[in-house]
Amino acid sequence: MAVSATSPSEKPHVERVEGAATEVDDMAKVDAYDSYGLVKSRFDELSIPETLWVFKRVVLVTLAVYTGYVCEGFELGAGGSVVANAGFIKQFGSKDGAGVRALDPTWLSTWSALLNVGQIVTFTHISWFADKFGRKTSFYLAWLWLVVGCVFLNTAKSPSVWALAKLCNGAGIGVLQITCQVYVMEICPNKIRGGMVTFQAVWSNIGGIVCAVMMQQLNEKHPDNYLLAMRILWAPVGLMIIFWVFVPESPWFHARRGEKEKALKCMKQLYGGVKGYDFEEEYGIIARTIEHEREVLQEQPKYIHVFKGLNLKRTLTVVILSVAQQLAGLAIISTYSTYFFSLAGLADPFLGSVILSCCNLLAVLIWSLSTDYLGRRMIINSCQTFICVILFTVGALYWTGATTGNAAAGTALSRLAPSPSLQTRSWVSPPGTFNSIAGYATPPMLLSLNVKTGFVYGAFSVPMCILLWFYLPETKGRSAAEIDELYERKVPAWRWSKTVTAAEEQMHAVVQVKGAAKQSPAQAQA
Repeated sequence: MAVSATSPSEKPHVERVEGAATEVDDMAKVDAYDSYGLVKSRFDELSIPETLWVFKRVVLVTLAVYTGYVCEGFELGAGGSVVANAGFIKQFGSKDGAGVRALDPTWLSTWSALLNVGQIVTFTHISWFADKFGRKTSFYLAWLWLVVGCVFLNTAKSPSVWALAKLCNGAGIGVLQITCQVYVMEICPNKIRGGMVTFQAVWSNIGGIVCAVMMQQLNEKHPDNYLLAMRILWAPVGLMIIFWVFVPESPWFHARRGEKEKALKCMKQLYGGVKGYDFEEEYGIIARTIEHEREVLQEQPKYIHVFKGLNLKRTLTVVILSVAQQLAGLAIISTYSTYFFSLAGLADPFLGSVILSCCNLLAVLIWSLSTDYLGRRMIINSCQTFICVILFTVGALYWTGATTGNAAAGTALSRLAPSPSLQTRSWVSPPGTFNSIAGYATPPMLLSLNVKTGFVYGAFSVPMCILLWFYLPETKGRSAAEIDELYERKVPAWRWSKTVTAAEEQMHAVVQVKGAAKQSPAQAQA
C-alpha cells in the first residue's frame, strides 16, 4: 500500500543494504511501500562518462534517430524564410492594387496553419500507431510523410500545392516529435537519459542555423531560384532513411506485447558486447515495470486516465511546464524576435536574430551536456526565476530610450499567423490552444505596448515560477519504476532527489550479491 513519506530517507550507504543481500528475491519495502519486485539496473551505479563509454552503441543509435530533427529545423527555418525570396514571390504572389507583386496574406496564414493541422492529425493517432506497429515503423511513416512533402515542395506551381506540402511536412514532423523522444527514453540508460532526450534540440537548432545561413546566401546570390533550397532539403531526408534502416526496434515495444524473444533480440542489438550485461535481468526490470503499470490501471489505457488519480498530478506538471514557456516570452524570442529587436532600437535587428539563434544552440548544447550532472529541477526553476527578472528588465527598457520601432511592420505581423517554429512547440504540449493564443496576442501587444510587453509576460511568469518550485520533481537518474513509486508515495517534489526508493534498495542488494557493473574504458578494452 502506498503511504505518504513525511520524512524521506537520505541516500543509502552500503551498510544499509548488507542485511538485504541474501533476500534479493523478496520484494523490497521502504517506508511500508511494496516495490512489486521492481528494481533499478546495476548499470545505474556507473558514472556518466562510464555510462557513455559502456553504452556507446546506444548513443550512436540515438544520434542516428535524431537525424530527423535536422530536417525539422531545416523545414521550420526554410518555411519562414523562403517566403521573402524574390523568386518565390514571383511564383506564388499576385499583383495588388498598386501593381506590386506580393504574397496573399491569406495564403501565408493558411500555409502556417496547415503545418499545424498536419501535426494535430498526427497527434490524434500516432501513439496508437506506435503501440500497434512499433516505434521503427513509425519512423518509416514519418519519412514517408516528409518524402511526399518534399515532392510537393519541389513541384508546386500554385499556392494550393504548396499548402499540401506544408500539410504533409507537418504530419511528418508530428510523428518525429512524438516517436523519437519516446524511443530514446526507452533505450537509454537512466544515467544519461536526460541528456540524450534533450540533445534532439541541438540537432534541430543546427538544422535551423544551416537553413538561415543558406537562405541568406540564396537571397544574395540566387534571388530568383527558391527551388535550390527545396532541393537541398532532400539531403537530410535521405540521411534519415539510411540511418533508420539500421536502428533496432525498442525492447519495450515487444515487452508490452509479451514477445520476450523479440525483445531480447533487440536488446542484444543495442547492448550486445557490454561486459556483465545480464539480458534476462534487464528484461525482468522492463517486464515488472510494465506489469506494475497494468496493475495500477486495472484496465486498458485510455486518454481519460491522464486526468485521474496520480496521473492528474503528472499531467498538471506537464501543463505548467508548457504554459510557463509561453508566459516566459517564447513568442517574443522565437517568433517575433526581429521586430522586437527593432523596437528595442537595435540597428540591425536581423543580426540580432542570428545571434539569438546561435545563443539558443549554445544553451541547448550546455543543457544537454549538464542535465544529467545537475539535474532538471534546479536548472529549470533557476532559469524560470531569472527569466522573471529579465522580463521586468525588458519592460523597463521603455524608459531608457527604446524606440517605437516600425509600426507598419508590427501591423503586418498582427495580421499573419504565428510562425511554424512557435506552432510546433504549441501542439507538442497539452495546452496547445493557450500557446496559439499567446502567439496571436503578441504582435498587437508589441504594437501597442512596445517593450513594455515584458511587464505583461513578467506578471504571469511569477506565479508560474512559484508553481514550478512546488510541483516540478527531480527525475535525474530515476527509472520509470522509481518515478511511479515516488508519485504513489506522494513524496513532495522538492524531496525527490534525496528520497530512497524501494527499487534503489533492491538494486544495492543485487550489487552486494552479483557485484557492481563498474567498467572503465581501460577495463572494457582489456
